[in-house]
Amino acid sequence: MADFHQPASLPTLHHLASAESTERDEELASLSQEQPIALLLPALHSEMKAPALPNILRQVGELPYISEVVLSMNGMDAAQAGEAAVICRQWLGQKPLTLLWNDGPALRALHDEVAPAPNQGKGANIWMGLAWLLARGHQGIIVSHDTDILNYGPSLLAKLCYPLAQPEMGYAFSKGYYSRVADRLYGRVTRLLIFPLTLALQDVLGSSPMLEHFQSFRYPLSGEFAAQASSLGDWSMPSGWGLEIAMLAEAKRHLPIERMCQVDLGFHYEHRHRPLQESGLELGLVDAAAEVARTLLFQVLDPASSDPALGHALLQAYGKRASSWIERYAHVAKLNGLRDCRREEKSAVEAFTQALRVLLEQGAPTPPSLRPPASSVINQRPEWSQRLLQAAL
Repeated sequence: MADFHQPASLPTLHHLASAESTERDEELASLSQEQPIALLLPALHSEMKAPALPNILRQVGELPYISEVVLSMNGMDAAQAGEAAVICRQWLGQKPLTLLWNDGPALRALHDEVAPAPNQGKGANIWMGLAWLLARGHQGIIVSHDTDILNYGPSLLAKLCYPLAQPEMGYAFSKGYYSRVADRLYGRVTRLLIFPLTLALQDVLGSSPMLEHFQSFRYPLSGEFAAQASSLGDWSMPSGWGLEIAMLAEAKRHLPIERMCQVDLGFHYEHRHRPLQESGLELGLVDAAAEVARTLLFQVLDPASSDPALGHALLQAYGKRASSWIERYAHVAKLNGLRDCRREEKSAVEAFTQALRVLLEQGAPTPPSLRPPASSVINQRPEWSQRLLQAAL
């Protein structure tokens, strides 16, 4: 993905050469003495039996600049939670690890006290891990990525953390981007929903600072980011799939543009693929897309708006934009000798269109279930914070 393109507003840090890893790791280790770097990983217990998570933890265990790992995990019983903490510590080696059992009774009660249901999902896991770090007094950098990356390498962490740790750069938030390619193009929610939907919103509503902000990101739904704890703690977060869009919106509200950047992670992201339905769509893809779209519409549309004509115009504009995008990506695939998936991608757009129709027929965009800023909960509820610290494994 090497190029020199800079969006008009958002600083973009390209992958143009591979820095010498030992030298950069040593520099980050020195810089992390002033700003400790904690790795926060959201995960499902089922990933304990997959190849990606143990490989990730073994590699992270060798990195001198990561001070600790917080594993925010769901989908297990008490015995499995205890076993997971032991095994993950073995994979990680000498580096400190904290395991948070998010859907266990102690943390479920804490979730219920600060946000309405649903209390499960990636956003809930990230929020609780952030709250734990703040309650413990972490005042450095928090970096996070998904835990199903099959071709994981430690350069991912270095690229995300360096713009924040290096004082001459001075960023407070970095967002990773990369390609999603195997024998075909992946990333359909980004390519065929978010990209054409933001353009359709611009076609119907005209440009806006928030729309331009979303359009500046090369991969707005990537799960890879780093942020100063002091900044991240001030952001509201949804529980589920809308996390990434909500974080970009919070970054826009709380940070000047020169304090955020996107970073080319310089690799093809290989991850586990969910089983396909008869339509060729991954299981759960449309539900995830609907939640992402709802979060995006809430950030952009006027909450007082309930004009049916607006919804109709937006669906029409999205259909035209998405059809064009299907053809563009088919040309990308053909040029690179990848599978032609136009039939499946048309099915995806039809499903996304139906999800959008349902959302728009509900009238004004309803807000996702947002959790309050973690820092406000920690500062205002010391007893809650103490219970959180005691619940960690």
